[in-house]
Amino acid sequence: MGEEHRLAFHAAGGVDDWRVLYCGPIAHFAAESVRAGTAFANAIAALGELAEHPPLIDVRPNGVTVRLHADLLDLDDGAAERARAISAAAGERGLAARPDRTQDMQMVIATRLPVDEVLPFWRAVLGYADNAGDDLVDPRGRGPTVWFQQLDPAKPLRHAMHIDLAVPRETAVRRFDAALAADGRLARNVSPRYWTCADAAGNKVDLVTWPDLPVPQAEAARYGDDLAVGRNAPETPAEPRSAPLVAAGPADLERGERMFRAFREASDLDDWPVCFWGPAAWFRTRSLSRSAQLAGALAELHGADRLHLDVRADGLAVRLARDFTELVDADLDLARRVSTTSREFGAASDPSQVQTIQVAIASKPDDDVRPFWRELFGYAEHGSEDLVDLQGRGPSLWFQQLAAEKPLRHAFHLDVSVPRAVGRARVDAALAAGGRIADEPEGHGWWTLADPAGNKVDIAIWPDRDAAG
Repeated sequence: MGEEHRLAFHAAGGVDDWRVLYCGPIAHFAAESVRAGTAFANAIAALGELAEHPPLIDVRPNGVTVRLHADLLDLDDGAAERARAISAAAGERGLAARPDRTQDMQMVIATRLPVDEVLPFWRAVLGYADNAGDDLVDPRGRGPTVWFQQLDPAKPLRHAMHIDLAVPRETAVRRFDAALAADGRLARNVSPRYWTCADAAGNKVDLVTWPDLPVPQAEAARYGDDLAVGRNAPETPAEPRSAPLVAAGPADLERGERMFRAFREASDLDDWPVCFWGPAAWFRTRSLSRSAQLAGALAELHGADRLHLDVRADGLAVRLARDFTELVDADLDLARRVSTTSREFGAASDPSQVQTIQVAIASKPDDDVRPFWRELFGYAEHGSEDLVDLQGRGPSLWFQQLAAEKPLRHAFHLDVSVPRAVGRARVDAALAAGGRIADEPEGHGWWTLADPAGNKVDIAIWPDRDAAG
């Protein structure tokens, strides 16, 4: 993709529903139920304009998110035509665009070593695919893109990882102001392209708008502080937030732990590995159309309005809820009926395709950094240590409190939760790609690995059931 493709999309008519983020063009359409969402997904899959370029469709209880590509670098000449066709299908069903529900993040791994010395490790440990030289993307279209930032070998490397959060340009100032009000600080101002913000511990994140600016980056300054200028479809105003959004309190966590154990102990749920945020399944199909049809069939099941469905060209990912605290007793039976329906449909289960990624952010006891990240990401509190995406799309954030005397060398790391059956193979692949085992706690169910530059990642199998279970 050249800059000309991004600018051409912005200049095209009929794409007001869409924003351009790291993933490329993205839109969210509000829907009243999973059934309405899967009907829309089927309508999208039937569009002739999409035959050669199947989009990524995420159906949630409150709406449908559609991405034309997995990565901005894949943007092509026909993207605007496909976006208009999808918007027209939404309009025919009375589904309103909600650009305020879109955002996208990527993990940035800085290295003073040549990129080709560290990228193979991350490709193996994440199960990702190469994209455009120095990017890795999730072939399942779920996890964050990873970009490798080549540093000058002479430059000091304090934080080897940081997060880039891309938002619609009209959202940026509100997010920025809320983050500063939550004890953040501005570390670098490259407005209106991006702002580098830091939490109280010094952990940094770039709040990025440049993909969504309809001008060359060199001309971005013409926008000044009025980033919404020229926006034909203004963002739906956010709900006032007089208090932090809370996804799970103590009672929810207690019930969720009980359901977590129930799924782990069930002997007839082999399709459903249990990862960090609960059980999930993957069913292989032959096309986007077949995946959408299967999603429609599942939407007819009792309790289906709790399902989270990722409709892809090669399969359908199913989660029973946004996270394990939302699980109820009836979900055990719902999982069985989802598996039965999928088998009858002819879609084989492939648990090896299930994984969950979360971002771990370390800080010292005196640094209360969670409010900063909650406001910047628009996430909700989940217990005392986590933040989660209320849209059920972005990776969760886990806050790791370090001992006061422990040095804070790597403020970020990734946790990758995979089925127990594939954990050892994933570790072996990462070791073969140049990694090393940094820590292997006895009986704890995870490995801490390090890439050739020392950046760490945890491979966790502990949430999943034992092989005998």
